[in-house]
Amino acid sequence: MNQVMKGFLAASVIALGLAGPLAPVRTVDAQTAYEAVDRPTDEQLQRYAAAVRKVSAVAAEYQPRLEAAQDAQAKQAVRVEADQKMVDQVEAGGMSVAEYNGISRAVRENPELRQKVERLVGQ
Repeated sequence: MNQVMKGFLAASVIALGLAGPLAPVRTVDAQTAYEAVDRPTDEQLQRYAAAVRKVSAVAAEYQPRLEAAQDAQAKQAVRVEADQKMVDQVEAGGMSVAEYNGISRAVRENPELRQKVERLVGQ
């Protein structure tokens, strides 16, 4: 990965709060949108960092389409498509949306964990 992309991803991680929680597209019960992951393992953090890179790439891909959408209905359609693609990317990496969101929450609340993830995302 080139330096420009690493810089973009690191900036995205910071700006997006580690891409923020994903919409639980496939989750009916809102309570299952988060899985409590207060102390993620190194393996979980590696998978999470890989997922953040993929989610950030999807967000960057869909941002121009979102900006070009003409009305609220078109914008919503782009958001739904992007959310689904983000969920697919996270799940393809071996994580559930609930686990991803739980780690996102832990990272937002723990500055030391946040720095560790930022380093992993930048690799």
